[in-house]
Parts: sequence; C-alpha cells; structure tokens
Amino acid sequence: MDRASEKGFDKFTQIAQKFYSVLKAGILMREDLNVIVSCHSENIGSADSPSYKIKTIGKMIDNMVTVEGLFTYVLFTDIQIDQEGNAEYLFITKSDGTTTSKTPMDCFEGTRIPNDLQYVIDQINEFNN
Repeated sequence: MDRASEKGFDKFTQIAQKFYSVLKAGILMREDLNVIVSCHSENIGSADSPSYKIKTIGKMIDNMVTVEGLFTYVLFTDIQIDQEGNAEYLFITKSDGTTTSKTPMDCFEGTRIPNDLQYVIDQINEFNN
C-alpha cells in the first residue's frame, strides 16, 4: 500500500522480487532451524467447487512461481464442527483435491492432524531422522 500511488509496472516486479526473496531467505537458513511461513489461503475456484492455494501479493508471483513448490511441507487448516457445535482445529497434510497441501509419504498418519505446530515439528524431525 505504501506504493499504491506509483504508476507503472516496475513496482509490481520489485514487490514480487522482495516477496520471493523473503521466502528464499527461509530456505537458505541453517539446517538446524525450523522456519515456518504462515499465509492466508485464497479460493481460486468457486463456492460450489473450491480450490485453495496460498494467497500471494499479485499475478506476477502467481505466474512466475508456484509458492507451494518452494516447500516440502504445505499444511492447510480445517475446522470440523461436531453435533454439539464444538470445533476441532486440524491441519490438512495431503491434498483432497481442494487444497495444495502436501507432505512426504508416511511423514504423518492420516490426512488430518492436530493443529499443533510443535507436533508438526516433532513429526517432521522424527521423519527426517
């Protein structure tokens, strides 16, 4: 928004480059660090046939980079409501056709796991070791 009044296409290229460099910086950090990137999702399908992906800052990123492709682990959130109205918050570990969720085979049991980042980190560390 700081650059909203600027005219021209160059600002979009620069914004996309900076966004990509932030993601790339996480990839290039020391191996003993856990880097978690939290994003909003965006429905690029319809209400009847949703298709969710990571929300980005514009068409340049969407056309040039598949953000999810930069990561080995991509989790989406899910909320399941029981008959009493109680909510259970979960992570989706594998795509069900509506998300771009992905994790290595056998890293997690099932396609839905507790929405608990420490659990996720522990499972990934166990899987990798």
